[in-house]
Amino acid sequence: MLTSDGEVLRLAREIIKQHGMGAGLRAAERINDRIDAGDWRGRDVWARVVHAVHELQRTDAGMPPSDEPWRSPRSRAGANR
Repeated sequence: MLTSDGEVLRLAREIIKQHGMGAGLRAAERINDRIDAGDWRGRDVWARVVHAVHELQRTDAGMPPSDEPWRSPRSRAGANR
């Protein structure tokens, strides 16, 4: 199971490469797959991927970055120090 911020970003970039503007939808479908399977940890990871996809597409469009909601809470806490 992927969990690190780097793995989440890598997967988000790969999904964007494969699906372009449909990447967010494809990643959201994976959330639903994980819910259907009762895999709550997987659901949480894929939710982070969806956020990362949106963030990458946002910055690619020239918009300012958000507060990076795709990062794990532990990583965000460490970044605020």
